[in-house]
Amino acid sequence: MTMSKRVIWTILVMSVVVMYAATAFAAGPGDIQWNDPMPMAERIAAQGPVEEITADYDDYGVELSKRAHNKAMLTGYVLPDGWKDAIGDVQELVLTNSGGLAHDPATVINAKIFEKLTGVHLNIIEMKDPLLWPKTLAVSMAKSTDVDIYYATRSMLEIPHLSAAGWILNVDVLWPEDVQALFPEKLLGAIQGPDGSFYGSPLALWNLFLFYRPSWLEQAGVEVPETWQELVVATKKVGDWAAENLGPGNAGMVYPAGDPDLLHHIWAMTTFSQGKRIVNEEGKVVLDPLAWQMITDLWLKGGMSQESVEYLWSTAPEVFAKGKAGFTITGGVYINMFADPEFGTGVQDDWGVTLVPAWEGVGEPGMAVAGNDSWMINPNISDEKKAAAMLWLDFERSYQAQFNELYLEGNESEVLGVYDHPKVQEDVSYPDLRIEAVQKQIGESYPPGMMDILSVFKEYLHRVALGMEDDPEAARQLIQEEIDMMQ
Repeated sequence: MTMSKRVIWTILVMSVVVMYAATAFAAGPGDIQWNDPMPMAERIAAQGPVEEITADYDDYGVELSKRAHNKAMLTGYVLPDGWKDAIGDVQELVLTNSGGLAHDPATVINAKIFEKLTGVHLNIIEMKDPLLWPKTLAVSMAKSTDVDIYYATRSMLEIPHLSAAGWILNVDVLWPEDVQALFPEKLLGAIQGPDGSFYGSPLALWNLFLFYRPSWLEQAGVEVPETWQELVVATKKVGDWAAENLGPGNAGMVYPAGDPDLLHHIWAMTTFSQGKRIVNEEGKVVLDPLAWQMITDLWLKGGMSQESVEYLWSTAPEVFAKGKAGFTITGGVYINMFADPEFGTGVQDDWGVTLVPAWEGVGEPGMAVAGNDSWMINPNISDEKKAAAMLWLDFERSYQAQFNELYLEGNESEVLGVYDHPKVQEDVSYPDLRIEAVQKQIGESYPPGMMDILSVFKEYLHRVALGMEDDPEAARQLIQEEIDMMQ
């Protein structure tokens, strides 16, 4: 071998060694020792004292230290060993978020706590709900690294679609059996893909309740409905009373029927309350005839406003808050908001809340789908960013972060033990009602095409509600035919 060839071979061998070494010692999630300095379940369940929020936690244009009430935060979460080496020189993560941070105090405080713990700043992109899913799809399909962590407002619908395409990161390492035991088993299915693996971590629970106006019910001569059948009758009577005594613009009931996510919820509630499921044993989506009839009856025989077909998740409760409806079904976060005189301008001292209705003669009230809001990780980002993102997911499902979601914002906690905290029992409204509702939620995993199915459901429901379809059962059959073609 000539000298020049030896030199070339030496350079090639050294290059391979350097490349191997760089790969072998690259930072990333594999460097994190999730069960040290204590088992993962103990780390994320650790509790410290409740502390007052001080001005150094004010950020993102939100001054939490100046809140008039519930301005305390919990401490206690413990970072896993190896985290610092794993994230390397990562200083920032980019996240999408549902809505503006001015109305999202729990995300603000948790992001600031995370930054103080790790030194990683969260660049949070505030987005309206209808834009979140298209943004996630666009970034995923382009294999872009512009967004590190995606926000899922409907995990049970989005995770099956994204995981089947390989567009979100598998995070099974965060979900050993002892950690799963900290969460209601029925909720875990909402963050699993069709393959049974975990692809997300919960940050808050969207739990639905039936809200009503006691004075309207009394004057209309009806009791608080306990079943869906009674709700149809009650909304009709209350709507007729309101129209006669209060004039146009007042309705028996409002609901965000323009929002596919909330249409999924009412479809699930009217199905689950019968002891049935939307997905049958063969894994196929079925629109139950009785559930469909009950939903359409709210418009055709009840007092649901026609305007509800245009309302999004936040619009319907705003109408109720202004005193323009007798009933609405919306999230538990509005327990706090309706009590706030600045938001609940038309319902002060005149609103009540209870579990969503039961099905007559069948089961219990409160049967609803698990509305997990979750974080998901872009698989195209660097290993160091994946490690930092997994730390954020690890923290957000912790007792500390879940306490902040419930105590500061009024979202339901994914961790049931949070409801027993003395500060929650003392300061949070309806803690027993809330935990009962969480315990009754059901996680159901849907096929990847469920988002398209909901678009078909929405189209036909609107046609029936607005009088454009005379035969609701015929409309249901057309929906099922289109669903069957998608499966």
